[in-house]
Amino acid sequence: MALLSEGADAARLPLVDRDQASLTVRALYPDDRDASNITKALAASPDTFAAMAPFLSQVMNPTTVDLATKEVVVLRVSALNRCAYCVPTHQVAASRAGLPPEVVAALASTDPPDGRLEPAHRALARWCDRIVTDAGAVDDTLLAEMRAHFADHEIVELTVLAGAITTLNYLASAAALPLDPGTVAAL
Repeated sequence: MALLSEGADAARLPLVDRDQASLTVRALYPDDRDASNITKALAASPDTFAAMAPFLSQVMNPTTVDLATKEVVVLRVSALNRCAYCVPTHQVAASRAGLPPEVVAALASTDPPDGRLEPAHRALARWCDRIVTDAGAVDDTLLAEMRAHFADHEIVELTVLAGAITTLNYLASAAALPLDPGTVAAL
């Protein structure tokens, strides 16, 4: 396994280049661009990465829930978990998904959701705030607020997405992943 980054911006865990990745995960690297540092970090554990890839693809790609709404969850949860890699990465992704700059800024903050968010996104941000800090404290009022905007299967999907992102936040933070060059260029 090759460690790609060295020096002050070096990750604490190996970042595996495509050429060094096991055959089981090499196909998970993009063909048209360099892989993200989170991909390279996951590749250090090929069996884990191979098992996680289909799951992450399912919860992160558009389904009955559009990509912009999923980015609300990803960015908000990453901000609450204070992930220095994921927050800027998903500020860029949220903008590309069509969220306005003031919404991106509100989600990237740990301040309570405010009027910059449309009602569905505000409810979702409040949901994320609650499940990240104390999922057992979700009450009927908050659930009713979510149900005003999302079907039950979408609430399940968005909640599972929050858990998946928390897992990636933990990896990115513990590994001290440096930002990808594309993220740096887009900021």
